[in-house]
Amino acid sequence: MLALFLDYLGGVSLLRAGGYPAGVRKGRGTWPLLRGLGTQNVSSDQIEQLHRRFKQLSGDQPTIRKENFNNVPDLELNPIRSKIVRAFFDNRNLRKGSSGLADEINFEDFLTIMSYFRPIDTTMDEEQVELSRKEKLRFLFHMYDSDSDGRITLEEYRNVKWSRSCCQETPTSRRSRLAPSPTGP
Repeated sequence: MLALFLDYLGGVSLLRAGGYPAGVRKGRGTWPLLRGLGTQNVSSDQIEQLHRRFKQLSGDQPTIRKENFNNVPDLELNPIRSKIVRAFFDNRNLRKGSSGLADEINFEDFLTIMSYFRPIDTTMDEEQVELSRKEKLRFLFHMYDSDSDGRITLEEYRNVKWSRSCCQETPTSRRSRLAPSPTGP
């Protein structure tokens, strides 16, 4: 479900662009992504594609607000929709504090969040790979640590289990949903 949303945003391998944030210039070549997970290069085509997605989500505004995610079809029926949206605005994920939510995010913030979904670069050394994995796990942890206390409580765990179980389809329910109606179409 998260993968569908990321595909909508332009793919998990795209990361840095903007009305071109500080240190990023338009043109050919690649740029290191330093704020994300390790030093990774991103091409100008990737920058431009992510920038188009950002502008589409923001309604051509310089920032995205939570309500902008209401227009994302892949999130409409997603059982963890609120957690995904919240993750984009969580100050811990934005590296802007130990708690709280931002009201809006700019393009650089958007790229910071997208960097968590970037595949691990095969040119990374073991230390960088380990750091990247820890950052990705921390991001997922923050999705479920809703009160930002550094722990997933029993109640938060129950919310995770409930959201997963209430929306999972069993083979039996799938067959009955796909079977023709006895009374006709």
